[in-house]
Amino acid sequence: MKQEIRPSCPDRPMSGEVWILAALALAAALVAVVAPEAGASAAPPASMASAEECARCHRDIARYWKASLHAQAVDNHRFQDLFQRLKEKRTPNVDALCLQCHAPAALYMRDLGFEKKVSWEGVTCDFCHSVRSVQSQAARPFVLQVGRVKTGPLRTAQPSGHAAEYAEVHTSSTICAPCHQFVNENGLEVLGTAAEWQASSYASRSVTCQSCHMRATSGKVTDPKVARASQAVVNLHEMPGGHSLTELNRALLAQISAVRRGGNTVEVAVQITNRGAGHRVPTGLPLRTIVMVVEVDGGVGPRQTAERTYTRVVADENGQALSDEEAIWLRGAKVVRDNRLAPEERRTEQFSFQVPRNTPVRVVAKFYYRYDPAPARGESTMPFLSVNTWLDAEGRN
Repeated sequence: MKQEIRPSCPDRPMSGEVWILAALALAAALVAVVAPEAGASAAPPASMASAEECARCHRDIARYWKASLHAQAVDNHRFQDLFQRLKEKRTPNVDALCLQCHAPAALYMRDLGFEKKVSWEGVTCDFCHSVRSVQSQAARPFVLQVGRVKTGPLRTAQPSGHAAEYAEVHTSSTICAPCHQFVNENGLEVLGTAAEWQASSYASRSVTCQSCHMRATSGKVTDPKVARASQAVVNLHEMPGGHSLTELNRALLAQISAVRRGGNTVEVAVQITNRGAGHRVPTGLPLRTIVMVVEVDGGVGPRQTAERTYTRVVADENGQALSDEEAIWLRGAKVVRDNRLAPEERRTEQFSFQVPRNTPVRVVAKFYYRYDPAPARGESTMPFLSVNTWLDAEGRN
């Protein structure tokens, strides 16, 4: 059955005042708890357990999670730099807007001074495993119950250290959507991964986010020293994405489909396919880019290159292209170019090079993933795929 994910923000732009109120409501969404019975006094939020406590019994899962970007969501330099700049500029409601997805435990426990260790653990164990359901059309999408009962995707779990309860939301993409879909006050869809998935055949085939990003892998749910279990697989809590060489190569297929010579001209065709991602490639923030570089070397003269980039370019209300995260979040208003590859899309790119006739030619197509195109920030470009072929002096492959 196709799961439906609705955006957590309105379909139309809001005024600044209304946007702030909406942001406050969205912040409350991540601290929503199961409501007490009528007449009961409101209690302070329960403390969430640190991932270190969870790791005592769930060592393999914790090991994978610790290597994830979820675990690094709050203490990585990119987030911290942007978060501090926004606070210094007194951006309205910045704690709620940023911490709701980067430090949800801190927001839930109202630990905005980050005095508790669990607040520094990003998207930590006890946050996700306290989610009972997601109300996609409600102002408070996450329904949490923090305590001894932990929720998850297993129907038959019987742990000894705490109680466990099956929650269908853990098998659905809806648990991912609130933090992977965001519309800013100008109506720009800054993050659109959930909507991209919803519009694809993956959603209709019930291929969820977890199907790709939390595949079964070797490991024990519980450390054998604590409890023995016959199952030797766990869901991959590293949750790899665009920063993973494996996931990039699973997503993109490339081949040099044709190399033709005509006099002193060599024509090259490169076919690329989004074969394995249920969203656009690349997805997420507009600063993420796939770069294809085609090189032709005829052994005479310098090596020739040509480049294609696949990205989404965002501009402000005046049409000025934006090249940093802060500007995109706050001032982004429209998309001026988007040539990313949709799920299952196949595209052929054509190139032309001047090479002396009767010269053997080597053709290479290299692919790179680049998070931030501004080299002054010291961000590296990650190579992940390369294909090549030869054309001999007679024009034969």
